[in-house]
Amino acid sequence: MRFPKSTIGQRLTWSYGTVVALLIVVAFFGIYKLGSLSRITDATLREKYPATIVVNQLSNDLNIIAREMRNTLIFNDQAHLQDQLNEINKAKINMAAELEQVQLKMTDPDSKELLNEIKIVHSAYLVNQEDFIHLVAEHKMGEARNLLLVDLNGYQDIYFELLEKLRADQINLMTLASKEVEDTYFSARKLMFILSALAIVLSIGITVIITRSLLKQLGGEPDYAVSIAKKIALGDLSSFIALDSNDHSSLLYSMSAMRESLIERTNALQDTNRELALTIETLNQAQADLIFNEKLAALGSLVAGIAHELNTPIGNGIMAASTLIEFSKAFEAKSVNGVSRASLKMYLAQMQEGADILQRNLDRAGSLIASFKQVAVDRTTSGARRFALAEVISEIILTLQPAIKKRPHLIKQDIPPEIMMDSYPGPLGQVLTNLINNALIHGFDQRESGNDPGIISISARTLSDSHIEIKVHDNGCGISPDNLSRIYDPFFTTKFGKGGSGLGLHISHNIVCGVLGGKIHVDSELKVGTTFILTLPVKATNLQH
Repeated sequence: MRFPKSTIGQRLTWSYGTVVALLIVVAFFGIYKLGSLSRITDATLREKYPATIVVNQLSNDLNIIAREMRNTLIFNDQAHLQDQLNEINKAKINMAAELEQVQLKMTDPDSKELLNEIKIVHSAYLVNQEDFIHLVAEHKMGEARNLLLVDLNGYQDIYFELLEKLRADQINLMTLASKEVEDTYFSARKLMFILSALAIVLSIGITVIITRSLLKQLGGEPDYAVSIAKKIALGDLSSFIALDSNDHSSLLYSMSAMRESLIERTNALQDTNRELALTIETLNQAQADLIFNEKLAALGSLVAGIAHELNTPIGNGIMAASTLIEFSKAFEAKSVNGVSRASLKMYLAQMQEGADILQRNLDRAGSLIASFKQVAVDRTTSGARRFALAEVISEIILTLQPAIKKRPHLIKQDIPPEIMMDSYPGPLGQVLTNLINNALIHGFDQRESGNDPGIISISARTLSDSHIEIKVHDNGCGISPDNLSRIYDPFFTTKFGKGGSGLGLHISHNIVCGVLGGKIHVDSELKVGTTFILTLPVKATNLQH
């Protein structure tokens, strides 16, 4: 078969259009037959099957009435007797409704004739049933038993027989309808098989004709172009592509131009990547310098804290030592002319008291130095160790006392002493220091009056065996909703040049999510306060003791 003056698109459109048309014909025929089948099935389900169900319900209710009437003659208890009568009345009401449903669903003459007979028997049965109920209600059980055995049982047998005939008639109608559905189904299936086979044969024939036509026009597979395309796809851009000198429009020519363009773009990308790597290295170094400066600032606060806290015990020690020296000189001057026992006892008591004062203050200074030493080691080494959370936070608050005492603000601590962690106290201390300083700089910047002091509360609780929660809450001015999404961005601050570098929360976020392996969340409301919530593992991952 030849296709003169037709393009590939036209040939494909013609072939696939024919196949689609055949499939549409088969589909419409199938839809028509299925619709016919659906109508027959629907009629069966709506007219025959529901009537059979209602007849079964009638039989069940008649059984209930027969059983309950027998039971009324057995039970003497008034409560049980009333229950049986209620069941009889309920079944009687159901039967009346079911007879109306059956009458609406019966369409064939035989069923209607049977239904008329059932209605006659039902009326007679109902009259005797009412007499039976009255006799039972008056406790005339003997007469009720005679009525049941003589009249009611006979009507019940006739009633059951007529219902069975009606059920058999409905089953026969359903069987005929089922046969009609089956015949329609087999007829539709046969015709659809024939049409499908015809469509398949025609589709195969059209496909063979079109394939031969296309292969004849293309002249075979372009193996060389395929091999070049595979090399380019694998990243080999150096392969030589043989082209005729006059070839400016073939597939190979386009592939050669594409290769040259890819080479240029690859070289440009490599140059860009080198510039990006250099920029990233510069940024990383700048970040490291900024973090180092933050640590230096923290160490500066630590030194100030050491000086402030050591000033009192050392000053007291110097005062005690100088007092002891004066007492010793005075005692030495008195001893030239002799010393009384009372003077000696007074001197010894003064020496003992001064020595006690000196020892207490030196012990206090030693304890402070040990505490500051641990904080300094944690901050400078960033190593992991096991520690009590309450002790570490107490040491952190101690280092911040010089900054706190300059302002009318308070730091409250509520840390259970039993919380132990195996983590990095130095980075944790840096995070808490940043959060406290953030509250002092941003939260309480409008509160310099002692009448309205700011309060920073640090609390902790155990969430599970593996995680704890630390909350840092302040009753400051809060954070604007517009700024909440940006507080962790580097260099973002609302106090630039006034003590805020814009790095505190950024570094804190990186430490919590990176080094400590936890999460940080903030809740804030304007004019109410801000709460930072740290969820941390009790044992940090990738520990380096």
